[in-house]
Amino acid sequence: MTTRVGPAVTTSASDTGGPAAVRVLLPAGPRPDPFVLAGGTGIVFVDGGRVLVGLGRAVTLELPGGLDDRPAVDAAAAALAAIPFEDGASASSGSHGHGVLAFAALPFDRSSRSELVVPELVYCSEDDGTEWVTIVSADGSGLPDVTDPGTGAALRRCLDESSDDRPDAVVPSPVRLRPRTSDRDFTNAVAGAVDAIHRGELSKVVLARAVDVHLDRPVDIPRLLARWRALEPACTLFSVPTGAGQFVGASPELLVERVGDRVTSRPLAGTTDRDHDAASALPASLADSPKDTEEHRLVVDAIRAELAPLASTLTVPDRPELVHLHTITHLGTTIDGTLRPEPAGTVPSALHLVARLHPTPAVGGVPRREAIEWIARLETGPRGTYAGPVGYMDAAGDGRWMVGIRALTVDGADAVLTAGVGIVAGSDPATELAETGLKFRAVFDALAPGVAFTTDQVPAGRTP
Repeated sequence: MTTRVGPAVTTSASDTGGPAAVRVLLPAGPRPDPFVLAGGTGIVFVDGGRVLVGLGRAVTLELPGGLDDRPAVDAAAAALAAIPFEDGASASSGSHGHGVLAFAALPFDRSSRSELVVPELVYCSEDDGTEWVTIVSADGSGLPDVTDPGTGAALRRCLDESSDDRPDAVVPSPVRLRPRTSDRDFTNAVAGAVDAIHRGELSKVVLARAVDVHLDRPVDIPRLLARWRALEPACTLFSVPTGAGQFVGASPELLVERVGDRVTSRPLAGTTDRDHDAASALPASLADSPKDTEEHRLVVDAIRAELAPLASTLTVPDRPELVHLHTITHLGTTIDGTLRPEPAGTVPSALHLVARLHPTPAVGGVPRREAIEWIARLETGPRGTYAGPVGYMDAAGDGRWMVGIRALTVDGADAVLTAGVGIVAGSDPATELAETGLKFRAVFDALAPGVAFTTDQVPAGRTP
């Protein structure tokens, strides 16, 4: 997709023939619907009051060896920082951050080939209501003049065309479900993992299972996101194109955020029903559950160990808080710190922090290497982008990356839902199975509201 908006007035931002960018402040006006603006193939991040939409592809930053490829991570951060940039927004509006951003949904497998994309156009609505647009040209030509007062008005008119007054589409029927792993096979895998933990081979492992969903018409991704936003207002909504389809979700878990020298992570581990009843197999009180508090402690300790060498200060609360979502309550801990400057005077970029942390024990396990080996042994196939880092980084190295959970991959009328559970010594296979159902329903309610979801008595690999 190639996006051309605004007046094509060439600036002198680049004289090398390489990429260049400008940021334009938008005049006051009605805000575009971000989901409609992105459509079914664009990039969307909605986090609280901040909205980001990316269209087109101006620059691709390759990671041939994934997050394990440190030279490629270094090169990607350097290439992003080197893009010439003319900022016509921050001086007049007080906008924070750099306007050139790269987005990605990275694979769970940290050694898999991956990439970050710098869109041709990024629309942003900040928490304070300020709106701006960044345009990136791959060869530095055709950029609008940020000094022309008419540029912002022209961009506003283009964005105003993205409106949608259609009522929410009726959910297609029937919906066909096909679990890739039967309930029995999954509980057997959990039991095998518990046995390995009791033998001392590892302390924790997160096991996931996937369900294929087929609808009778293509998924309307803008409408899916709008429903999800209503269900999970406290989560970060995202939609990112990948090789397998559009990766769409509402993640509650912050892997890492960097703003200047400040670093924040908010891991979640430990789960129960939001509206608990006596029939639930999950604990009525997470705070009093030895299994869930141990599962959470392992995650917090691992993140603390990774960030502590990089930080001059690091604050880790003694006890987790309860994080309430649409159907689920988690244990969560917010970890804050100040990064220590490296010898060159810089601090690690957000992408470097992602490479250091992923996968945390919230989606992998402890020890990491042994847990990954057990995941490969017990799961039916690669996870793809499920539980991988999904987020963005700007040219200054700031960024926000979520854990790609409570998500699905959409390809036309087909979707793949994945849910994982943390296994520790106190795990019970039947309870872990019930937890996957709870997490599946949290996603399925947005995809097909009002339709019952079950994997019970559905043979793996066959439609009911």
